[in-house]
Amino acid sequence: MYFINRLSLPPADAVALHRTYYTQYGLSVEGLALHHKIDPLEYNAMVDDALPLEDIIYPDSRLRRLLQDFDRSKVRLWLFTNAYANHGKRVVRLLGVDDLFDGITYCDYGSFPLVCKPRDAMYAKAQVEAGAASPGDCYFVGESSAPVYWSLLTSPWRR
Repeated sequence: MYFINRLSLPPADAVALHRTYYTQYGLSVEGLALHHKIDPLEYNAMVDDALPLEDIIYPDSRLRRLLQDFDRSKVRLWLFTNAYANHGKRVVRLLGVDDLFDGITYCDYGSFPLVCKPRDAMYAKAQVEAGAASPGDCYFVGESSAPVYWSLLTSPWRR
């Protein structure tokens, strides 16, 4: 709806532009900021923060058990998201797993240019923030089969 309302686009054009920006940049808001001078923080407030997530995301006991099964003496669990921090934190809180993560690396919508997946700089940022000594110490798990996530298969950050 943001693309339709803010850019005055017909629905089919809005969907196509969203897909183009998401594919090209890894994050549609980056295309909006670059090409339409949209403030990413405004976008976040009107889109991600406005989503009624409480109506669709509920605690997931299976996910919680899976995360709890990791040997925390050997593994740090780190949330890694292209969303802005408050959205990422909100999602894991609603899933009931927020207390299982040691920290979060997020796309900082307040800084420009935006640094997001699948750029190597975002993976390097996550490595540093998580305190990993090298990319080989990191293992990334995504929740999407979208093409942008498959780029991990050839990324130097996946070992």
